[in-house]
Amino acid sequence: MRKILVVASVILTYLVCITGTYAGVISSEQVIVQQQSIYNKQQVIEMLNNVEVQDKLVALGVSIEDAEIRIASMTDQELNQLNTQMNDMPAAGGIVGVVVTVLVVLVVLDLVGVTDVFSFIRPIN
Repeated sequence: MRKILVVASVILTYLVCITGTYAGVISSEQVIVQQQSIYNKQQVIEMLNNVEVQDKLVALGVSIEDAEIRIASMTDQELNQLNTQMNDMPAAGGIVGVVVTVLVVLVVLDLVGVTDVFSFIRPIN
């Protein structure tokens, strides 16, 4: 009986020592920084899935695997800097901007009544 009590007390002591956990408060800023880091890394990795990006990397002599390894080893600061630079770059050379500008000018001219390019737009007058 004494052995059972000793074994039970040892097991109970062991369980009490193991179950002692630490519950700390995590600030919202810490969660946001962590999630932003994960998002930045995913955004750059998704960019590598683009065929044009892959072709450009191969033309520069960089394999896709090497690029993925490099992205995985980038620090949060490097990822933020890369994403900022990518977001500041123009999306499509300039042709799309020219086409959109021409369409906007034609719509405005149709609204004013100078032209009649689009039949679904009625002049303001």
